[in-house]
Amino acid sequence: MAFIAGVDTHRDSHAIVFISTSGEQVAELTIPTSTAGFAKAIKAAQKLGDVVWGVEGTGSYGRGFAEALVAQGYTVYEVPGLFTKRARKRGSRPGKSDILDARAIADVLLHESGRLPRFEESDQQEAIRLHYDRRDRYVRLRTEATNRLRAAALRLSLGSLPSNLSSEKALKTVETRLRSTIFTSYTAHALADEIRDACAEIRALNERIDAIARYLRPFVARLTPELLAIHGVSTVIAAGIVGHAGNLRNYRDAAAFAMRTGTAPIPCSSGRRTAVRVNPGGDRQLNRCLHTIALIQSHKSGHPGRAYYERKRAEGKDHLAALRSLKRQLATIAYYKLKEVHRRLQAASEALPTSSHRTRSAVAVRAA
Repeated sequence: MAFIAGVDTHRDSHAIVFISTSGEQVAELTIPTSTAGFAKAIKAAQKLGDVVWGVEGTGSYGRGFAEALVAQGYTVYEVPGLFTKRARKRGSRPGKSDILDARAIADVLLHESGRLPRFEESDQQEAIRLHYDRRDRYVRLRTEATNRLRAAALRLSLGSLPSNLSSEKALKTVETRLRSTIFTSYTAHALADEIRDACAEIRALNERIDAIARYLRPFVARLTPELLAIHGVSTVIAAGIVGHAGNLRNYRDAAAFAMRTGTAPIPCSSGRRTAVRVNPGGDRQLNRCLHTIALIQSHKSGHPGRAYYERKRAEGKDHLAALRSLKRQLATIAYYKLKEVHRRLQAASEALPTSSHRTRSAVAVRAA
């Protein structure tokens, strides 16, 4: 008989509830977030037999425990906090506690396992996602710095500036004009200091952004040649798609992946009126990557993406609606390209079945 475990994770402790497939609670415990605590939970599960785990927060407080469970051969699902909240409201017991949350997580896994993503860490895929997100964070910081620079230059009347203030040529232009400007007030001196600091900050961020791109280039070229073959997909775009797509087993088909990317329109029909509306959900980084590809293809003369975009415009769609239609088609193409990438990642994982961190976790759990 199989059992289901729900885990409510926190920084210092995890609450766990075990239920049967009929929904009856059979055990509960609270463990510290330590190797000894993980071993205690695993021993409790081994006494029951076959256990499937639902863990809330596998990307933060629950990650260490999820890794320890996977290292022991257990199947682990990520349960979003929104699902837990809904299940708790449907429960018959009032109030809120860690044990009640863990029971709600177990109930979600019992009734909605088909909608939950499975936790299967891919070391290379996770590394790509982290590098992509870090680069994206640096780009946002650079944009903030260029906005500060432009605002200060406007107040100092440095004249018309280049549209792209992140390039070295543009920064030298700003600094040359700054050196030839005579300051007659304390405010002007403060604005000049702001410009100098912004220029230094932009240069430092450019170096970090370029370093990440250099690191990702051979990494992505080796893992994702299918994605890079799509017109409009750069190293950074491919890294964003692979990193944020996650495990492809979590999508039953291309339509499910399109919903994840936020490119599948949402029906909003009633009676004789049949219509759809824009999907504001999904992973916005995936949506952003597909939007960039759609923009590039829609401007490429003779490309099939351009022909599809023009056909949608001829049907009466405006520019954005035609782009959204193209993005939806690109989501399907990306899904089938990612299947090849996923097979390659799986082969790499099988060749190196455990990362050093996971190996240490497994040994520590067994030793405890």
